[in-house]
Amino acid sequence: MFLDTILLLAGFYFLAKGADALVEGAATLATRLGMDRWVVGLTVVAWGTSLPEVVVSSLASHEGKPGQALGNVLGSNVANAGLVLGAVGLILPRALVGRLSIRESAPLIVSLGILWYMLSDGVVTRMESGILVAIFLIYTFELIFLRGRGKDSPAADIDDSETHATYPLTRTILGSLAIGVGAKFVIDGATGLAGTFGLDDGFVGIVILALGTSLPELTAGIASARKGHTEIGLGNIVGSNVFNTLAVVGIAGLVAPFRATEVDGDGWPEAVTNALERDLPVNALFALMLVFGPPLFRGTLARPRAASLLALWIAYVIWIAPK
Repeated sequence: MFLDTILLLAGFYFLAKGADALVEGAATLATRLGMDRWVVGLTVVAWGTSLPEVVVSSLASHEGKPGQALGNVLGSNVANAGLVLGAVGLILPRALVGRLSIRESAPLIVSLGILWYMLSDGVVTRMESGILVAIFLIYTFELIFLRGRGKDSPAADIDDSETHATYPLTRTILGSLAIGVGAKFVIDGATGLAGTFGLDDGFVGIVILALGTSLPELTAGIASARKGHTEIGLGNIVGSNVFNTLAVVGIAGLVAPFRATEVDGDGWPEAVTNALERDLPVNALFALMLVFGPPLFRGTLARPRAASLLALWIAYVIWIAPK
């Protein structure tokens, strides 16, 4: 148990440090190209902070633990909206003043509906996984090439001294490598601890893995709010959740389709039931709060809204905890 705990903590450290380097490097490269702040948050920063979910879920799927892979995605989405945005909002309330337009918020809601439909028959095949990835690529193309490089891009207003990172390409590569190492440590440590305490794969994915893989979003959210780039911080949460729902599930499903084994020893049937009846509805609730919450919680109400998000996440964790 001691070794598993060390692996888990070391993995969290590598994930946080790796994502921090990746976000700094990637955001610098993107802003030098004149990309819109919202698009930087929805794409480059979101991809960087969501890379741990890709690696962790793909490894879990490859190792025959689809329940962990699915739980990691859905749990990370809830942690991003509840834990990350709630904690950042309590520390720096101006992180909550951004507002989502229909173009930014619609993919968040639609992606959850698509995943719910694909899970309704109890499996996610390689073809369905490919469709998820294809939808994500279309979404990305629209963001970058139709909105990201406009001549009136607000990226031009970003203070270069606040977004400049030395050797951005090197930071991006080293950050990616650190995330890969950290993800492997996290999944090995979490799996070992789960066996020690008798926890099922779904709970491990939704709480332990999701918490660890959401550390990069927390780091990026605080950094964005401190520098006054609320569009990047809020866009990162929205973009990360869309990325998780479409790309992470899609990539993990291409690695190994999500279905029950002959022995059903991986807890997949129960994970699907929980996802359809509990986790996806909770994801939808948090998504709606992200879409409609900011205009209703400005000024002095920013911290109460942040506290409510954080309280809802804590209530969710208590609800799904093994009794």
